[in-house]
Amino acid sequence: MNKKAQIENPFLTFIVVVIALIIMGPIMLKVVLTFLPAFSSAVGNQTAQAGTNVTAIQNTFVTFWDWVLISAFLLAIILLFITSFLVDVHPVFLILFILFGMFTFMFIPGIIDILDTIYNDANFALEVSSLAMLDFLRSNLELILLGIYFVCGVIVFAKFRYGNR
Repeated sequence: MNKKAQIENPFLTFIVVVIALIIMGPIMLKVVLTFLPAFSSAVGNQTAQAGTNVTAIQNTFVTFWDWVLISAFLLAIILLFITSFLVDVHPVFLILFILFGMFTFMFIPGIIDILDTIYNDANFALEVSSLAMLDFLRSNLELILLGIYFVCGVIVFAKFRYGNR
């Protein structure tokens, strides 16, 4: 069987990527925002222009990081749709798709509670306020995943139903 350009469990892989991106956002910003101000003031002691440039880089990085994470999310959606079109036409794949979807939606509330713990932590308040798009994704994760699962389900069902003609 030719499995080129197919992910084994595309919807599950997509969920793992999305959750990793949502967790990684505030943590990466925390690392950058912890070290750059001290570095900026140390460099600013040498020349004022260097300190100003490091501060500008810090401000650019904060907004750029939100766009990078949302772009990675959109890329994961595109890859999921492509994989849905390339799924083999066999009833087992449809059954696996339904089972993985059920397990995903059973575990998503617990995962969202974990994400809420990270995002509501006072230590990450500055970073979370800088990630407006990622916070929107986290707040509406169940609804967004349900919509994506529905569209992928329609694609997989159409491949299953009309693929052998």
